[in-house]
Amino acid sequence: MANRRQIFNDQWLKRAQAQRGSASWASNVVATRDTTGGIYLCTLRIWFNQFPLTQGQKQQLRSRLESFRDDEHLGGVNELAWWAFMLREGVTGNPLPASSAPRPDFQLQPPADCFVEVSTLNVSDRDKKKFEREEAVALDHAETIRRVVGKLTAEKQRQLLYAANHKKPCVLALFDYTTWSGFGTVFFKTLGEFLLGRHLGFKTFPPELSAIVYLERKVLPDGRIALSRHRSAAYYNPLTLHPLQSGTFSSLIQFWSQLVSTEPRSTDHWIYL
Repeated sequence: MANRRQIFNDQWLKRAQAQRGSASWASNVVATRDTTGGIYLCTLRIWFNQFPLTQGQKQQLRSRLESFRDDEHLGGVNELAWWAFMLREGVTGNPLPASSAPRPDFQLQPPADCFVEVSTLNVSDRDKKKFEREEAVALDHAETIRRVVGKLTAEKQRQLLYAANHKKPCVLALFDYTTWSGFGTVFFKTLGEFLLGRHLGFKTFPPELSAIVYLERKVLPDGRIALSRHRSAAYYNPLTLHPLQSGTFSSLIQFWSQLVSTEPRSTDHWIYL
């Protein structure tokens, strides 16, 4: 009975076996279950069990984590990864239970004193179709930025308004899982130039948005989950109605008005979660 309640239990593993050879994330995990895949699942089990919500409140999160669809699974993993990152940063905050009315995923306590909405940029449908046709996929930062703009102007309005109604800053924690993420393309600089450079792309976004935290997350060859410190960054919106306290996420590169930046407090490439 205890095993049945556990996430990624024996019943789930039996269903996952059927994914072997497919394009699902579970295929590689099952194939490496005795090594890196097992470490990956064990990490997620620990995070899920420690995640500070009741079992009933975590049911939707569990469904996403156990989904064999990459986009659903990654959405759940990134929510846990953000929580693990907060713990590592010493930031006090709690996840907000899912509700019928959209609201951000986390509320952080002072000195951060803000709400955080976690989101994922997945591989685009256009790139998926090219992969299916075995065609090359071009590196297109402009297309990725267009998708970021679309996500904030179309998908996240109600979460931003929830924070604004509470007179608190709202942060978008954006995990990049597009085709070229993790290839050392330093997209974070292109994003910074768009947001805070000459054209001040932050004008494109709702004024309720206080900051964007751009994150590249990777499962390392040894199965550990980490963030790239050299390719992740925080961008503070100079036009926001509710400014976020500067330096809130000090282990990341920080971008301010007119592209002034500060380096993270550590030179280590990876932030191990």
